[in-house]
Amino acid sequence: MLDINRISFWAVLIAAFALTAQASPSFMYDVLKERVGVPQGWVRRSISNESEIIPLRIALKQANPGTIESTLNQTSDPDSKNYLKHLSKTDVLQLLKPSNRSAKVVRDWLESHDAHLSRRSSAHSLLVEVPVHKARRMLNADFSVFEHRDTSEKVVRTTEYHLPRDVADHVDFIGGTTYFSTLHTMRRPARTVEKDVQMPNTDQHGRISKVNLNQSGAVQNGVPSSCNASKVTNQCLRDFYGTADYKPKAASKTHIGIAGFLNETANYQDLDLFLQSQRPDALRGHASFDYISVNGATNNQSLEASTGEAALDVQTAVGITWPIRTSFYSVGGSPPFKKDEFTPTDTNEPYLQLLEHLLQLEDHQLPDVLSVSYGDDEQTVPEKYARRVCTLFAALGLRGVTVFDSSGDQGVGGDSKSECVTNDGNNKPTFLASFPSTCPYVTSVGATQDFAPERVTTKKFSDIVSGGGFSRYFNRPSYQDDVVTSYLTDYQGTQYHDLYNPLGRAYPDVAAQGSRFLISVGGKFELISGTSASTPLFASIVSLLNDARIAQNKATLGFINPLLYKRLGGSGAFNDITHGSAEGCGDYKGFKAAQGWDPVTGFGTPKFKTLLNKVLDL
Repeated sequence: MLDINRISFWAVLIAAFALTAQASPSFMYDVLKERVGVPQGWVRRSISNESEIIPLRIALKQANPGTIESTLNQTSDPDSKNYLKHLSKTDVLQLLKPSNRSAKVVRDWLESHDAHLSRRSSAHSLLVEVPVHKARRMLNADFSVFEHRDTSEKVVRTTEYHLPRDVADHVDFIGGTTYFSTLHTMRRPARTVEKDVQMPNTDQHGRISKVNLNQSGAVQNGVPSSCNASKVTNQCLRDFYGTADYKPKAASKTHIGIAGFLNETANYQDLDLFLQSQRPDALRGHASFDYISVNGATNNQSLEASTGEAALDVQTAVGITWPIRTSFYSVGGSPPFKKDEFTPTDTNEPYLQLLEHLLQLEDHQLPDVLSVSYGDDEQTVPEKYARRVCTLFAALGLRGVTVFDSSGDQGVGGDSKSECVTNDGNNKPTFLASFPSTCPYVTSVGATQDFAPERVTTKKFSDIVSGGGFSRYFNRPSYQDDVVTSYLTDYQGTQYHDLYNPLGRAYPDVAAQGSRFLISVGGKFELISGTSASTPLFASIVSLLNDARIAQNKATLGFINPLLYKRLGGSGAFNDITHGSAEGCGDYKGFKAAQGWDPVTGFGTPKFKTLLNKVLDL
C-alpha cells in the first residue's frame, strides 16, 4: 500500500525546492567571479553603510574577443599592407560590442534586482548605481570600508564577488568591487623639487629678461645656451630636442589631449604666467586649452585650486605645440559620489570613464595624441580590469591615437624593500611594475636629467628615479622580442631573476627630460620633476610629427610601438642613454641603462629633425 503521507511530504519538499530555485537563481547557481587579497597599505576599518550608493560598472564580454588587438597589429605594423589604415568610430565600436545574447542576459539579471541603467552606460559597459545592501544581494558579496594607511583615503570595496552561472559567462568583470586604486599615491604625479622659485634672469623689479630666457643661443658641447639643468625652461626643451624652428602647418587639424584625474585642475591664469615668461609669442597669439569635463568633474579656476600635475602637463604641451589645439580632459570619479563619513574622498576608478568618453567622440573630435601622467602599481589592479583597459587603449590606437603613459618615479618599485612584496598573501619580494605602462598598446616614457650627457634621473638631483620593468600580467609583445632578449642576455643575465618576469611586456619604450621643469602653479613658479614631465614632452613632439604628416595629407602615426621597435629604434633617431639605473626597492640598483634599448629609458630621447624626416617618408 502506498504511504500517502510520505508522498505528500516529498511532493511539498520538491515543489518548495523548485520555487526557491526559481526565485533566487543567484544563490542556487553562484560562481566565484573574482577574489583578491587586500593590497598592501589598505586596512579594513568597518562594515559599509547599507544605504550608501555605490556604482557598479558591468563590463560585458566582447562577441569576438581579441579582434581589437589583432586588427591593431595589422594597422600599426610598418610591414603590413594595412599600415596606418585607421578605423572609424563606428567600426571600432562594432568590434567592441558584446553579443546580443550577452547584453540581454545581463540586462535581464539587472532588472530582476530592480537595478536601473545609468545614462552613462555604453553598448559594451553597463553602469548601475545601487545601495550597498542591493549590491550585496546581487553579487553575494560583503562590502566594507577600507582605509589607506598613508593617505587616509577610504573606499567601499569587497575582496570577492559571485555571479549567477548563466550571467557569469557574459561578464568580464564588475568595476567598483575589487579594485583598490592607488592612482594618486603610485603615480607620483610630479615631485615639487622647490617652491616659489624666482625666474632666472630677472632685474631688481622682477621683470624678466627675455633675451637669455626665451631666445635660442649658441650651442656648446651639444647643449644650447638656453639650458640650465637646475632650472629647465620650455625654450631649453625646444632648443635641446630641435623643435624650436618648427612651425606647425596644420594646427587646426592637429590635436593633443591631456588626461587629468582625481581633481587635478589646469588653470588659465597659470598658463598665461608661464607663457608670459617662457613663450611670449604664444601668449600674444592667445594660446589656451580646452577644459573638457568627463564624468562630472568640476572646473575650479581659482588659483588656490591650481595643482602641479595639471599645470605641468598643460604648460609643457602648450609650450611645445602651440598653436596646435590642446584639450585637458578632467575626469571625475564614477557617479554618484557623495562625500560622507564613510567615503570622504572620490577615489573611484578613472581609466574606463576616460576611455569610454574618448571612444564615443566623433573622428574629428578625437585627439591624435593622448598624454597620461598617472599609473598604478600593476598588482593592485585586478587583472581582468587591467586587460579591459588595455583593450580600450588598443581601440584608441585603431582610431589613430598615440597614447603615452609615464613609467613611474620610483625605479623598480617603492622606497624600501618592505614595500616591494607581492600582495597575494605570500609577501614574496618583487619589483613593482606600473600600469598602464605595462599595457603593450601604450607607449611608456621614462625620464632623464642633465644635458652633456643626458642620464637617468636620480633621487639626489631630481627627487625621482625613472621607472622601468616588466609586466606580470601582459606577455612580451612580439615587436619587443629582439631588443629585450638582447638586453637580458648582454646586460642583465640572472641578476634579480626572481624579482621580475623576463617574459613580460617590458617598459619604458622611450624617454625625455623630466627634471626640474619651471612651471607656474597657483601664481608662483615651482621646479617640478617626474615622468609626468617627460610624458607630455614626448607626446608633444609626436604631435608635431603628426602635424607635419597631416599637412601632407598623410595619416596620423597612431599606435607607434611597432614602428619604434622595427624602424626607428636603431636608426639614429634617438639619443641613446647609457648612464644611470632604475634604483628602487631599498638598495637595489635595478635595471641599468645600456647601449640600445633598456628598461630604464627605452630607446632614449628624441631627435626631432631626424624623426621628422623618417616619419614623412612613411
